[in-house]
Parts: sequence; structure tokens; C-alpha cells
Amino acid sequence: MKTTTDYLAIALAIFNAACAATLAAEPTKAPQSTNFPAGQRSGSVVAARKLKNPPVLSAGHGKELGEFKSGVHTITSAGLDRKYTIDIPADYNKNKPYRLIFAMHMMGGHMDTMVNNRFYGLKTYAEKDAVPCIFVAPEGYTDQTPWRGRDDKDHVFFADMLALFKEKLSIDTSRVFCCGFSFGAMVTYSLSLEFQKDLRAVACYAPANWNIYLPANRHEPLAYFSTTGTQDGLCKYVNSDEQKQGGKYCVLAHLEDNGAKPLPEIPLATTPTHVTTEFKGCPKEYPVVFGSFVGGHTDTVQDPGSNVNWIAKETWDFFKRF
Repeated sequence: MKTTTDYLAIALAIFNAACAATLAAEPTKAPQSTNFPAGQRSGSVVAARKLKNPPVLSAGHGKELGEFKSGVHTITSAGLDRKYTIDIPADYNKNKPYRLIFAMHMMGGHMDTMVNNRFYGLKTYAEKDAVPCIFVAPEGYTDQTPWRGRDDKDHVFFADMLALFKEKLSIDTSRVFCCGFSFGAMVTYSLSLEFQKDLRAVACYAPANWNIYLPANRHEPLAYFSTTGTQDGLCKYVNSDEQKQGGKYCVLAHLEDNGAKPLPEIPLATTPTHVTTEFKGCPKEYPVVFGSFVGGHTDTVQDPGSNVNWIAKETWDFFKRF
């Protein structure tokens, strides 16, 4: 005998199926704000996290670029003049939704470093696969460190850039990504604790969760990819078990936020061939992937007999899932 609860469940399933069919039919406009209280879910946010979801169009969809071109720009944010370099495809089409990828520079690097290395190599893969992308390289160095360690002004900068790009450009707001190496990984990890509803996925190459501003973790799910060398003496895999510092604990934080229970052991490489692990227990929309290799502090690694930097390749494959 079916109970009232059974009929409610059936009705809800039919309603969800109808909504999914409607969403699949055409792109949707992004809501005015996706900043919901922690733990609260919006129907549009959930739909935008389904694998291969239709694009969620920004307010800039259909607008002419005007004077907003590729190159270096300055924006006033949190009382500071901040610079960034944006790379908009030469054949930009105002009616086509673009993925947006932020590349955060390392210590000793700058935004032009990201341009010169083709945004950690991701632009090369995007062009090869004909995936429409806009790349952004923000500039740090506002307090003698690559990215700020004592306040949230880099977070405000990120939010201000994102709002500007959504207003001026045709962005698929459900496909915004961020990546970085070393200090760039540190600020990317920091952003991943607060901007889960804005970022679809992040990639952190040798992250550290100390010596960087860290917000209160909102404990929202996020697709997370990271790498750390077993011999990295700067951004260590484990800096302190007692304080839960190290690349290991960056992985575990996102595993926990993505619902993995119990928290698993993390395989580490012991030979020259790297080991990449995708952990069980996470929803397919929110995978956590960790790449381990025998080596030091770097974002460029080839396996024996290969000339391919597997970190860049696996990052692109990871981002392209969504």
C-alpha cells in the first residue's frame, strides 16, 4: 500500500524531471545573485551543477564588447588599484557563452607570467579542443607577498572582477574555474573555501593552507583537483598534523565538504610514474582528485618516456568534465 509520503515522493520526482527537461532545452540566464546562506540550495544552482548542464548565461550575453578588450586593465577594489590581464578570443562572439578561467601566479611570477605560460598550459588545450574560453591573470603583490596573508582584499578583488566580467562578457556562469601554483595554489585554495557557489572547479598545484588568508570554510561542495610532490619542502604534503597543515589537509577538507565518509587514506607515489587518485564517496558532480609524484616544488612534471606535462593535461581533462 502506498502512503502519503510515497505519493509526495512520486510527485516530486515528476516535478524534478519536468524541470530538468525544460533546463536541457535552452540556456538559462544567471540569477542576480548566487550568494545563498550556507547550507541553503537554490534550484538554479543545483541544476547548474549537473554534469554537462546547459549554459547559465551572464548579463553580458548579447552585449557588444565596446572598449573592453584583451589586455591589461585596472580596477579599484577594496581601496586598492588592482591590475589584471584578460585574454578574450580574437573571434569573440557576443552570443556564445564562454568558460572563464582564472590563473593565479606564483611567488616570483606576475600576471604576464601567466600569459607567457599560456595560463598554465590550459589555453593550448582549449584551442586544440575548440572550447571557447576567456582567461584572466590577476596581479598580486599588494602587501610584499604574492597574495595577501592577513585580510580578505584578494577575495574582494576576485568578487569584483567576477561581477565585472559577468556584466560585460558572455560568460557561462556555471563554468568558472580557478587554478594556480605555489602561492597561486594557496590563494586558489583560499578562494575555494568561500566561492563554492561561483567556482565550478579549482586546480591547486602545490597548495598550502598556512601563510595565506583563509576565510571561514562555508563547507559547500566543490570539484577539487590538486597535486603535491612527495619531496616538496616548501608547500609540504604535511607541514603539521597537529594543526592540519599541508596539501594533504587541503584534499581532506574538500573530501569532507563533498560528503566522503569515512575520510580515505591518500595514495602517494613511490616510483617515477605519478599516481592520480579519484576518491570514492563524492557525488560525480563534485569529484576530488589528487595527483602525487616523486619530486619537489613544481607544476611541470613528465612521467618517464613522456614529454607531456601531466599536471596541465589532467587539469584540462578535469575542467572539461563540467
